[in-house]
Amino acid sequence: MSTILPIFTTCKRKSISILLLLAIALLLSACSTQKNTAISRRFHNTTAYFNYYYNARDLHQLALKKAEKDFAYNYTLPLPVLLLDEQQVQSAVSGDMERAIEKCTNLLAKHSITVKPEMPKKGSMTAKEKEFYNQTEFVRWAREAWLLAATSQAWKGDYDRSTQALEYIGLRYPNTPIWYASQVWMARLAIVQGNYVDAQSRLDEIKANRKRPNSKDFEHLIASTYAFLHQRQGNTDEVIAHLPKAIDNAPNKPTRLRYTYLLAQLQQQNGKNKEAIESYKKAQKLNPSYEMAFSIKLNLIALGGAKGDDLKRALLKMARDDKNRDYLDHIYYTLGNMERQEGNIEKAMEYYKLSAQSSTTNTTQKGMSYLVLADYHFDQAHYPLAQSYYDSTISVLDRNYPNYDEIANKTRCLTRLVTQINTVNKEDSLQRVANMPKAERDALIAQLIEQVREQEDIQKQQEMEDRQRSMQYQQSQRYGNTMAGNDGSGKWYFYNQNSLAYGQSEFQMKWGKRKLEDNWRRKNKTEQMADMPMADNNTQSGSNTANQRELSNKSPEYYLVGLPTTDSLRKASNERIKTAMIRIAEIYQLELHDAEAAKTAYLNFAKRFSTDEQAPLSYYNLYKLANEQGNGSEAQGYKATLMSRYPQSPYAMMLANPDYVNRIRQQQSEQEQHYEQTYTAYTSGNYTSARGMAREGRSKYSGTTLEPKYALIEAIASGRTLGIADMQRQLTDLGKKYPNTPEAQRAEQLLASLKANELQLTQHTHNSQSETPSRTAPNYHLPSGDHLIVALVPKQSNINQLKFNIITFNVDYFIDLDLNVSNSTFNDYVEMISVSGFTGQRSATHYLKRLTDNQNNVFTPLQASDYQLLIISTENMDILQRDKSIPDYINFYKQHYNK
Repeated sequence: MSTILPIFTTCKRKSISILLLLAIALLLSACSTQKNTAISRRFHNTTAYFNYYYNARDLHQLALKKAEKDFAYNYTLPLPVLLLDEQQVQSAVSGDMERAIEKCTNLLAKHSITVKPEMPKKGSMTAKEKEFYNQTEFVRWAREAWLLAATSQAWKGDYDRSTQALEYIGLRYPNTPIWYASQVWMARLAIVQGNYVDAQSRLDEIKANRKRPNSKDFEHLIASTYAFLHQRQGNTDEVIAHLPKAIDNAPNKPTRLRYTYLLAQLQQQNGKNKEAIESYKKAQKLNPSYEMAFSIKLNLIALGGAKGDDLKRALLKMARDDKNRDYLDHIYYTLGNMERQEGNIEKAMEYYKLSAQSSTTNTTQKGMSYLVLADYHFDQAHYPLAQSYYDSTISVLDRNYPNYDEIANKTRCLTRLVTQINTVNKEDSLQRVANMPKAERDALIAQLIEQVREQEDIQKQQEMEDRQRSMQYQQSQRYGNTMAGNDGSGKWYFYNQNSLAYGQSEFQMKWGKRKLEDNWRRKNKTEQMADMPMADNNTQSGSNTANQRELSNKSPEYYLVGLPTTDSLRKASNERIKTAMIRIAEIYQLELHDAEAAKTAYLNFAKRFSTDEQAPLSYYNLYKLANEQGNGSEAQGYKATLMSRYPQSPYAMMLANPDYVNRIRQQQSEQEQHYEQTYTAYTSGNYTSARGMAREGRSKYSGTTLEPKYALIEAIASGRTLGIADMQRQLTDLGKKYPNTPEAQRAEQLLASLKANELQLTQHTHNSQSETPSRTAPNYHLPSGDHLIVALVPKQSNINQLKFNIITFNVDYFIDLDLNVSNSTFNDYVEMISVSGFTGQRSATHYLKRLTDNQNNVFTPLQASDYQLLIISTENMDILQRDKSIPDYINFYKQHYNK
C-alpha cells in the first residue's frame, strides 16, 4: 500500500473521495500473498510478470545472444551443439545471469502464493477445481522464475545450485510444463559432468511420455539436448539424425545457422558430400559472418565439381585476396590436404608449413597444421623433428581439442627421447674436443672466439644504425611528418599499399630491421637466457655451468670448462652416455614400439660398451625383438653372441637352460612365502617369533630386495621384546646399511618418533620384558658417593615454572639441606632438571619419596606419564650424558634403586 498511496497524496485534484481511498486499501489487502483470491492471484501474476519476470528473461536472452555473437568459433572443427559448458560463454554472461537470478529471487519473495484458496461451501469440486486446488504455487510466473533462475545458474557455470533448483522444481511442480523442461535441463547438466547414462535415461523417459509438451520451444530443447549428448559421446550419425529437428524448431536465426553449419560439417566428415553441399548452401542463405561465409565457400569449393588444378587455382586466387589475409592458414591447410590425397607428400608438407606460418588469430588451425607435420615426421621415424612439431602443437592447441591427452603423452615421450639423444651428442662432442691435440683444440677455441667478436661487431653496428634511425624518427615526429603516408584514398589502412609502405618505413626508422619473433623489442635475447637457471641432473655439469658464467666468452678458459680431460671426468661422461643410450633403446622398444630403431640402439650400445654389465641385456633384448619380428635366424645369431661372450650372465643362463627361469621363480616364491610368514607373525603380535624369522631371512636372502624389509621387522620386533634402546640401534644400523630405500626412510621416521616420545615409551615397554637385550648396555657403577635427583621432562614444558615449583618444595620440606636446582638439554626432545646436594643414596631416596608424594603439585600441569623421576650418582650421570639411552639407565635403576 505504501507504494501506491503517494501517487494519490501528490495528486492536485482534491475531489478524490474517501470511499475511493478505502476501496484501494481494501484491494491491496485482498492482494496480500497471505490470501489466495482471484483478485490477489491476478494482481501478483500481473506485477510479477511486468516488474520482474519480463526483465529477468530479457537479461537472460540478451546475454546469451551477445555471448553467441562474440563467441570465437573454430570453423575448422565441428561447431559445438550447445555453448553451455564453454568457459568463454560463462565469463561473458555471468554478470547478466546474476542480475536475472536476483530479479527471480525478488519475484519469489514478494509475489509467490502457496496458501490454498477457500474451498467451495456447497457441492463437490470438479476435477478441474481439484487440480487447481492441489497446486503448490498459484502464481504462474513464480513457477517460471524457478526455471529461469535454474537455467541462469547453469549458463554461468554454477552447476550445483542449478541442480538444486531443478530438483526443487521436480519435487514441487510434477507433471507441469516446467517439470518436463527441468528434466531435460537435468540431462544437460549430466552431460557436461560426463554422466551420459543418466542423461540418456532422462531424455528417453521424457520422450516416451505422451503428456510432454508439444510446443516448438520444447521440441527444440529435447532435440538439441539429444544432439549435444551424442556429440559429447562422439556418435556423429546420431548427431546428424537429431540436428534437423533442432534446426526446424530453433528459437532464433543464429542458433539455426550454427546447427545448419554443424550439420554440413558432420555430413562432409561422414562422406555425405551431396547432403553437405545442400546444408552449406542453406547456411549461406542465413547471413553468416564473414569468417563463416569464407569457410563455407572454401568447403563448397572442395566439395564442388572442380577437379585438380582448377580447384587449386581457385584456392590460390582466394589466397591472393587481401580480405582473406587472416584465413591464409585455412587455405594452405586445404591445399595441403589436396596434395596429400594426390600423393604429393613433399608439396603437402610445404603447404602445411605455410599454413602454420600464416596463422594470425586461429591458434587451433596453427596447432592442426603443426600436428599434421608432427604425425608425418613421426611416421617417418624422424623423432627429433617430430618432437619439435609436437611441442609446437601442444603450445597452441586448447586442452579441449580431440585426443589432446594422447598428443601430450606422445610429446612427453619424444621429449624424453630427444633429451637422451642430446645428452649422447653433447658428451660425444665434449669428448671429441677433449681428445684433440692441444694445438688443434686451441685453434678451434680461437676460431670460436673470433666468431664471437665478429658477432659483437655486427651487433654494435646494428645498434649505431638503430640510434640514427631513432633520431630521424624523433625529428619526423617533431615536424609532423607522420601523416605522409595518407594519400586520401579513403581505403582502410591495411588495404592501402601507400600507408602500409609508409608504416613499414616508419617502424624500421624507429626500431630497425627486426626479425618477426617473440620478444622482438629485446636487442640481446641471449642475456635473458643466460640469467635463467639451467636444470641439470648432474651436479658436476651444474657446477661447470656456474663456473662458465663467471668467465668471459672471449677467454679460452670459458670453452675448457666441462671438457672431460681427466680420467674421472671421462668416466663420468661415459656413464652419462651409457645411461642415455640404454634409455634411448628402451624408449624405442617400450614406448614408441619401433623395433628397428630399438635394435639399432641396442647394437650401438653393445658394440661401444661390450664389457659393460648392460651389454648382455642388450643382446637379450635384440634376441627378443628379432623373435617378435619373426626373424628366427637373426634371433639365433644374437643368442649365439650372448652365449659365447657372456656365458655367466643370467640372460645366457635363461636361454641355455629353460628351467633356469622356473628355478628363479621358485626361489622368488619361497622368498615371498617366508616373508609373508614373518610379516604375519609380526602383525599377529608374535614378536619373538617374528624377530627370529626376520634374522633368518636376512641371512638366507642376503642381497635381495627383501633384506631391508626383514631388517625393519627385526628392529620393530626387538623394540617390542628387548626394549626401545635395542630398537633405536637397529633402526640406526638399517639406515646406514640400506640407504636410499623405503625401509631406510621408514626407519628414519620411526627414530624421530621414538625420540619425541621416549619418556612415555620407557614407562611401559620395560615392564613386560622377558628377554635379554641383543647388545651390551653401558657399564654403570654401583651406587655410591654423591647423588642427584633427576626429572626428565618434555622439551616444550615450562622449565622455569617447574624449577620454581621444585625450589618451593625444597623450602617447604628440606630447608635444612643445601640443595641446588639446575637444568640442561638431554636431547632434542627431553630437558633434564637436576637437584644436587645429596651426600648419599639414602638421603636422595628419602627426598624422592617425599617428592613423589607431592608430584601432582610440583609438576602441574604435566601428567605422570609425561616425565620420569630418577636417582643417579654423580659418576653415573657422566655415563648417562654420554650414552643418551634412558631405557638402559632405567633397567639399571630398577635393579639397584627400585627394589
